[in-house]
Amino acid sequence: MGAYLTPWVPSESRPFDARQAAHLLRRAGFGASPQEIAAAVAQGLEATVDALFDRADDEEAEFQQAFAAIESGFVNLSDVGYVQGWWVHRMLRTRVPLKEKLALFWHGHFATSIHKVEDPYLMHRQIETLRQLGAGSFRDLVLAVAKDPAMLVYLDGQSSTKEHPNENFARELMELFTCGIGHYTEQDVQAAARAFTGWHRQGAEFVFEGEVHDGGRKEFLGQAGKFDGGDIVELLMQQPATPRFIATKLLRFFVTPEPPDALVDEAAQLLDRTQLNIKWFLRTLFLSEYFFSDTCYRRRIASPVEFAVGTARTLGVRISGTEVKDYLSAMGQNLLAPPNVKGWDGEQKWINSSTWPKRLDYARLVAGAASETPFGNDLNISAIVPDEMITPPQVVERLAEVLFQGELPAELKPKLLDLLVTFGEERNPQVFRDDLGSRHDRIRAGIAALLCTPEYHTC
Repeated sequence: MGAYLTPWVPSESRPFDARQAAHLLRRAGFGASPQEIAAAVAQGLEATVDALFDRADDEEAEFQQAFAAIESGFVNLSDVGYVQGWWVHRMLRTRVPLKEKLALFWHGHFATSIHKVEDPYLMHRQIETLRQLGAGSFRDLVLAVAKDPAMLVYLDGQSSTKEHPNENFARELMELFTCGIGHYTEQDVQAAARAFTGWHRQGAEFVFEGEVHDGGRKEFLGQAGKFDGGDIVELLMQQPATPRFIATKLLRFFVTPEPPDALVDEAAQLLDRTQLNIKWFLRTLFLSEYFFSDTCYRRRIASPVEFAVGTARTLGVRISGTEVKDYLSAMGQNLLAPPNVKGWDGEQKWINSSTWPKRLDYARLVAGAASETPFGNDLNISAIVPDEMITPPQVVERLAEVLFQGELPAELKPKLLDLLVTFGEERNPQVFRDDLGSRHDRIRAGIAALLCTPEYHTC
């Protein structure tokens, strides 16, 4: 193992503490509550990383049972909003968030949009495929995506025949999904297009229609034969450029926006050694020295999903997936509708004059959630700041621990202290200490203020 991916060994001087556990759970999921962070610290680094890949078959069965009930008539699944809301619901509720985080990553990688597919159920099925196969063999995942009905519609595979082979999927398969630009020719695109002819769908199922498949000899990436689509995928998996391309994208999503070339070299070799197995690649990554270095800590800009879902999970907010998905769209990440076949650009592109105010609106919504009914949004302040914490300094330290693992920027502390004891235009520390309801109101204001700081929108 090279210098970057050397296993990290926690020590007395540099322990696996709340700071490091929260970093891991943010990157491999969507934030974590103080209780989840404490449990990870008690469990230890390696056991925590292994738990990220838990199959959670019992949870999956519960989700499928709930979806089957919904599908049977409670809601109209021809409405994309319901399908989006269902996915957000899973993100909010799952105990194995890496499964959803990987599905989100692959959704941006194999970008497919409802605006062309026009069938929410097909989009739901595609996300199910990404969820089920996302942590396994990249080879199996690519083959499944090539047969996916939503993808067949989106990149015109369903109309590709030997008389009129369509090159859209073949081109994107190489340019965006596997080896990247510069590692294939136009002749390779044409040959691959011929190989995928006859890969069609009937409704929500893949079908191979042999009578319109081009079974002739093809030359592809220096090889010759009567290749079909499966052969094309296999040959792409053998290209040295493929593990490098995929490793780079995984590094940018899970580790750092601009990975050094030497890190990419190591990661590509690792992915190649694991035979393109995503779980074993990520496990090594999440246990590495570089992943836990200051170079990676809070260096990414949280996507709308990471920010919105992560905030709700961190604070234990009760909120519906349907409401969250509406905010996500306003923040620039409309699930099931990436802007183009390249997916979302991410990082600095997440923040602009239109999306930043929407993030702040969501922050205020979450912090102010105080429902008097069992069905409304709710934020339990007593679960975040115990009622026995009655002094402003105690509350500041607690909020800093919950949202920043104690690393609240120094200049924010006096501002937060002042905010907590200000009622209207007057400061009144006595009211803060003596009146629980007033204290809760000011704590909500303090949470909102911290959620609106630029520092909080890093991950």
